[in-house]
Amino acid sequence: MKIDASKSFGERECPSCACRVPANHNRCPLCAYEFPALTARQRGLKLGLALMMLAALLAWLLL
Repeated sequence: MKIDASKSFGERECPSCACRVPANHNRCPLCAYEFPALTARQRGLKLGLALMMLAALLAWLLL
């Protein structure tokens, strides 16, 4: 799979210095703050919550 280097991944704000950092970067270029990586458990919980919200929305729409 090729990765398009020109593709925009959006931005996020550094909690340390409020600098705008590309979302695909793990370190702030201004203050060197390292964004914490999600653990496998956190990713699973995030996915589970999203699926529960989707199920609730579908149930509401079908009533």
